[in-house]
Amino acid sequence: MAIVKQSKKARRPKLEDAVVEIHGLSHEAQGVSRSQDKVMFVSGALPSETVKVRIEKEMRNFNHAKLLEIMNPSPERVTAPCPHYSRCGACQLQHLQADKQLGYKQSNLHEQLTRQLKLTDIPWQSPITSEDLGYRRRARLGVRYRNKVDEIIVGFREEANSHLTNIDACQVLQPSLSKLIEPLRQLITLLHAKSRITQLELIASDHCDVVVMRHLKNITEADQKLIKKWAQDNEVNFYLQGDEAQNLHCLWPIDLESQKLSYEVLGQTLDFNVKNFIQGNAQVNKAMVSQALDWLDAKPEETLLDLYAGIGNFSIPAAKHFKEVTAVEGISSMVGQIEHNAQLNQLDNIQAQVMNLSDDVLHQRLPKVSAVLLDPPRTGAAELMPWLAKQSSRILYVACEPSSLVRDAKALIDAGFKLKKIAVMDMFPHTKHVESMALFVKK
Repeated sequence: MAIVKQSKKARRPKLEDAVVEIHGLSHEAQGVSRSQDKVMFVSGALPSETVKVRIEKEMRNFNHAKLLEIMNPSPERVTAPCPHYSRCGACQLQHLQADKQLGYKQSNLHEQLTRQLKLTDIPWQSPITSEDLGYRRRARLGVRYRNKVDEIIVGFREEANSHLTNIDACQVLQPSLSKLIEPLRQLITLLHAKSRITQLELIASDHCDVVVMRHLKNITEADQKLIKKWAQDNEVNFYLQGDEAQNLHCLWPIDLESQKLSYEVLGQTLDFNVKNFIQGNAQVNKAMVSQALDWLDAKPEETLLDLYAGIGNFSIPAAKHFKEVTAVEGISSMVGQIEHNAQLNQLDNIQAQVMNLSDDVLHQRLPKVSAVLLDPPRTGAAELMPWLAKQSSRILYVACEPSSLVRDAKALIDAGFKLKKIAVMDMFPHTKHVESMALFVKK
């Protein structure tokens, strides 16, 4: 009897193309269609469009589809200004008119607030915006050496995969940083260690630009000589960083005191180093700090607790409005930077503390104050919310992830706080990211 061999894997049925209507835009900046039995997400599609798609990934409750053809384009659709947009994953919304993007971002946050918190009258304030191109003052680009063709790839990761899009410029970067990309590629091609370079970080301070080159294994003295000459010619601060984060070496300039990194906010200067976090959009940051102080509306005898204080982005400007500011940060070197910036700006009413804010036992050491400002990471401040919920202070929450804000806001609202003001801040135009600021007061 003949034995029929069966395939180990069942053949997947061929997925057919479909024509669907796009009804909304998701928080991931994908078009949302409800034309079929399941919700469908389509990258590159816009609300009100009729598009032809091919389902690429079927899930239990939704599908992901590839955009094949725009049959009826939205009046809000534009040609993306960046020539790399179709492949680069750094921006997701350049095909949507710049002045329309923030409306969709606010709408998504509004939907989460109403659905999850059951809020019916959300006190929206005017959004904070900036120029939509040339705004970004910090970025990390991947570097890859293609040995077979002796080619250096420098760019951002593509959407939904680990490949790099090779770029020669980036229109959302500050122009001085964008102009460094092609010269850096040419520099790397000359290095013996070109296969060991993995990443470039570009940073713009108010007075100079910085390049941090990350590498595997050591860089030879001959390569370092080439890099140093390049840094001199291009007038940038240049750092080498090995595979260990703390392995950071300034190659140029030799005298770092002559090229300190700093930025200005509300008339005060904040020094920082290349390891410190700084907000990516200088224009939005200035408006954000100004709005925070306006909403907090400090009285002369009031005190402020600034949590996740960083290098003092809020603490330093706030010190001129509050009697005393307590700045709490989990990284000791950044606490030292707060103290340095307080001295730099001749402020003697800032107390900087090192504290792991994820440790609920330590929360009892936090002082009672008139107002609390927190600017947590994307994961939010879930561990801190039980302590905050017991306070009577007004609370200003600066969020870089809407879902974290909504989750943490629920703890405050359940504890008797009222959402008094909220606004979105477009820190990163042309991307899916949206920042927000919310003021809570005890009822």
